Amino acid sequence: MTAKDKASVARPRLGRGLSSLISTSSATADAPGEPTTPATHHGKVAIPVGPSRQDATPNEVPIDDISPNPYQPRKEFNPSELQELSESIKRQGILQPLLVARLSDVGATPPYILIAGERRLRAARLAGLATVPCVIRHATQQQMIEWALIENIQRSDLNPIEKAGAYRQYLDRFHLTQEDAAQQLGQARATVANYLRLLDLSSDIQDMISQNKLSFGHAKVLAGLASRPDLQAQLAQRAVADGLSVRQLEALAAKTAADDQVAASASSRAKPAYLRDLEERLTAAVGTHVKIYPGRSKHTGRIMVEYYSLDDFDRISAGLGLANES
Repeated sequence: MTAKDKASVARPRLGRGLSSLISTSSATADAPGEPTTPATHHGKVAIPVGPSRQDATPNEVPIDDISPNPYQPRKEFNPSELQELSESIKRQGILQPLLVARLSDVGATPPYILIAGERRLRAARLAGLATVPCVIRHATQQQMIEWALIENIQRSDLNPIEKAGAYRQYLDRFHLTQEDAAQQLGQARATVANYLRLLDLSSDIQDMISQNKLSFGHAKVLAGLASRPDLQAQLAQRAVADGLSVRQLEALAAKTAADDQVAASASSRAKPAYLRDLEERLTAAVGTHVKIYPGRSKHTGRIMVEYYSLDDFDRISAGLGLANES
């Protein structure tokens, strides 16, 4: 078999996105009306390349017969933008059909489930439309889930956190590794990994990203500081407050990390082992962080005792014999 023949039978990837679901090209298709049941092997679901090409012509489907996509990662829809789209639909109609899957379960209610077109469906309801144009695909429940998740991942209007959630859902649903998912989607493994790392950021930082206060580039820089959540929060707030670019944030993160490393190294070299041991013992005895700083003159220095609230201050003061005034 020649290299060309091998390429022709190689399993295609899913990187074509929505076009692979709507296209009417003569690619390999299932027999009309017959859904393909995904095979399983080694505990993993075999993901189909795409739905069959039947019913490529849009059909008018009653709005009440379409249920929302349960795997829609987008959590917020701007009301004013929906209203604008609704007014446009009243004047021009729906120019791009929705993509729905017809459930293979007999008597399923509603009989169709949305794969793509959530904004158009919501706006059509606002416009008072009874039906909407849809490209219909026959699907088992399993196929519907697969297509919906893939479509979510390949959308361009999701914020980075929503997209990261779609990747996570895709991996978890089909028990895939990052490498598996990258191959199925026709993407670099680093792309999948970079999105998934965003889910390890604190909820406050994730909110900043979801609200477009921080970009995906900013998020990648912060995710690289996984071992320093305090520094992540500090730099995220600084980036938002000062409007730092991604490059400026990278430089600041590198400088801060380098400064911390130098300070830690200098502190470690400057203090003898017996002083570090005393610090640990005093910290355990007082119940809060204690630092010892040797002075320039022999047998002089400072002991610094940290407190984190007024109650903490009162407790430490009482331990030193200072009576609290009521």
